[in-house]
Amino acid sequence: MLDSDNLEQQLALEIAARKSAETCLEQKSAEIQELQSRLSYRTDIIAQKTASLRQVQAELDQLRLRLILSEKMAAVGQLAAGVAEEIQKPLNFMAESLRQLHDHLNDLGLIIAQQEQCIKTSGGITLFRSAQAVELKKLNRLKKQLRADFVAVDASKLVDEFLESTNRAQRMVTDLWEFSRADQAPQVEENINELLDRSVSLASYELRHRAVIVKQYGPIPNIFCDSSRLVHAFLSILLNAAEAIDSKGTITLRTGVHSSMLWVDIADTGRGIAEQDLGKIFDPFFTTKSAGQGSGLGLHQVRGAVEAHEGRTSLMSRLGQGTTFRIMLPINRYEELAAL
Repeated sequence: MLDSDNLEQQLALEIAARKSAETCLEQKSAEIQELQSRLSYRTDIIAQKTASLRQVQAELDQLRLRLILSEKMAAVGQLAAGVAEEIQKPLNFMAESLRQLHDHLNDLGLIIAQQEQCIKTSGGITLFRSAQAVELKKLNRLKKQLRADFVAVDASKLVDEFLESTNRAQRMVTDLWEFSRADQAPQVEENINELLDRSVSLASYELRHRAVIVKQYGPIPNIFCDSSRLVHAFLSILLNAAEAIDSKGTITLRTGVHSSMLWVDIADTGRGIAEQDLGKIFDPFFTTKSAGQGSGLGLHQVRGAVEAHEGRTSLMSRLGQGTTFRIMLPINRYEELAAL
């Protein structure tokens, strides 16, 4: 009987101990689950912080690269300004010398013409007629040998061409100096058609082998703007257009006014832009060029320059058919600036 009671007591104790152990196990399991949940939460936070840090690092790398490029551009600008100033001096001397040479050739031509006229009209003097006839034959023979008539005309033509080339070089150097100025120029009244011409002049070396320039300028009002910054924007678009043309193509410049906006179109017959890239074309550091061929900042700076004038930039493009950039600039803003 006692053995039976002891057995029941032991069994009851074991059951109680098992229940206690199960309860403890459940508690420990719950604690472990809670710890796992907290660990998972902390792991997620760490992952988010890590991703955030990576993004910040990437942004810092981009800013560092942009700073380096800006410093290089500033150095190039200073160098270009110095070179332009040095080139301007001999160009001015050449232009003045050619103008003087042109005047001297005209004077010599008048003297030679007058001499020939004197020789013809002195034929009545019999004393010198025979000797004069001999010298006149020599003169005519020498003129034919040297092609004097052709030389006189061709020399004048060459001087005119030299003058035109020198004047064009002077204009390009002036444009380069204006473009490379490091200081932010005050906004003054400018004609956008003339700024486009200045941009074409700066890009002439790149454009002449790739594209025919077609100008379809409309009557537009003068506006107040930072000419250097807008010329830089137009130049970036023109150079992109030239690079997009594989063989000889066309770049068309159009201007006009719609409502209260002045618009500028720069259209090319190049390769065009893929549809998936259209939304990213103005993003900083985005480029479709191969590595080392472009920084991806050109068109981003174009948009920045236009937005600094409270304008907007858009583009239309189709693969194989070309691209058109449109710049819109408000007219009312410039009327307000003019009234100040």
